[in-house]
Amino acid sequence: MGCSGLRLPTWAAAAPPSPSDWDGRRPRPRPRRGAPVVRRRCSAPSSTPTPSAAAAPSHLAAGGSPRVGTAEHDWVWDCRGGGIGGGGRDYAREMEVAVRVVQAACTLCQRVQSSLLLPASASGSVYSKLDRSPVTVADWGVQAIVSWLLSDCFQDENISIVAEEDDETLSSSDGAALLESVVAAVNGCLIEAPKYGLRSPEKELKAHDILQAIRRCSSIGGPKGRFWVLDPVDGTLGFVRGDQYAVALALIEDGEVVLGVLGCPNYPMKKEWLNYHQRYYRLMSKVSPPTSGSWHKGCVMYAHRGCGQAWMQPLVHDFGKLDWRNSREVRVSTVSDPISATFCEPVEKANTSHSFTAGLAHSVGLRKQPLRVYSMVKYAAIARGDVEIFMKFARAGYKEKIWDHAAGVVIIREAGGVITDAGGRPLDFSMGVFLEGLDRGIIACSGPLLHHRIVGAVDASWNSSTL
Repeated sequence: MGCSGLRLPTWAAAAPPSPSDWDGRRPRPRPRRGAPVVRRRCSAPSSTPTPSAAAAPSHLAAGGSPRVGTAEHDWVWDCRGGGIGGGGRDYAREMEVAVRVVQAACTLCQRVQSSLLLPASASGSVYSKLDRSPVTVADWGVQAIVSWLLSDCFQDENISIVAEEDDETLSSSDGAALLESVVAAVNGCLIEAPKYGLRSPEKELKAHDILQAIRRCSSIGGPKGRFWVLDPVDGTLGFVRGDQYAVALALIEDGEVVLGVLGCPNYPMKKEWLNYHQRYYRLMSKVSPPTSGSWHKGCVMYAHRGCGQAWMQPLVHDFGKLDWRNSREVRVSTVSDPISATFCEPVEKANTSHSFTAGLAHSVGLRKQPLRVYSMVKYAAIARGDVEIFMKFARAGYKEKIWDHAAGVVIIREAGGVITDAGGRPLDFSMGVFLEGLDRGIIACSGPLLHHRIVGAVDASWNSSTL
């Protein structure tokens, strides 16, 4: 199902820009290419669009050609790419909705994380799941709003979602107060949905609506069909500590990741700030406040398989509005000399071996101290060129989940990077909720030279490891 003939609903478009927002340039005609990878640039529409029931306002495309306001082409995203076999599928509708939904989810997360600093706030409480991992109102809240918004936007389709959380705790006899906090957080976010170009519910959602939305995320994935993959708060430990985390949403078709969106609300626009605890960054931001409308805090990154481009835009919560013209292309670093390269790894020791990655770093000539970052922000850092290498080698018995990697994988690839398991094989997202058959670990690099050296170093040293 392509996007040809689709019409963007009037509620799904951001407010039309004023005439002064356009620079008057016309989009240049662009020939179609036959190669699987199609690189496109953005141009401004030729005139200011006006909203109507038949045609939504047009906006500047990010990552693809602009669509002027016609009944046939109303979606911003226009990157057919090639995909497998050069099929040329257009994911206009899916990409736009996913970016807008993640933007909304980031706002909910920012509010809940701020409330963590207020001990008297129920929404700021941290809970433990059965495996003792932390969970907050944001985890359930994001899963509920993403589920509700996707279902609302794609009413003509049977939405299938693989996600991390369930409703067991919220539905328990002891979960009434917690459920009330989740309901309040979700409704507080959804009432502002038009700010992101989405529709608010006609009336506030009740507790049973929230539980139903969370339960809807019960798909187990697999090799056939299409399903969304969601990690509502990737890096919850970083989230509760006021540090890095991500909202990760991806679309998988027949076992292949076709698009990914990463919301990184605390990812600083200056990479140097990654070396500091986020609370220190917030303190410094108060001492020297950023100018209005500047990119000073977080971002949303996104990419579609086969476009050969990845993109980044500021958070609506910080920037004030969603405007596709604020998007920037991101590319991986050009550094290929290990001496100049920076590598990052997970903060937690529970699911990775810092000692093994330290040995690998030394053997390939990496000299810089590792950058330890929570969540898929590590993938965003590689895609944006802030670091060159990510290595993760889980301890025996730990199984990687697809929601921890799907969105980041497609963004790194389209930004020009390489990501495989430690044997050099592509990550397999067709086997359910786990990355089954993973060869030892995961390696992501800015280019093939660094990647080849690290894969070789793993082979040379693996037998002497304790993993």
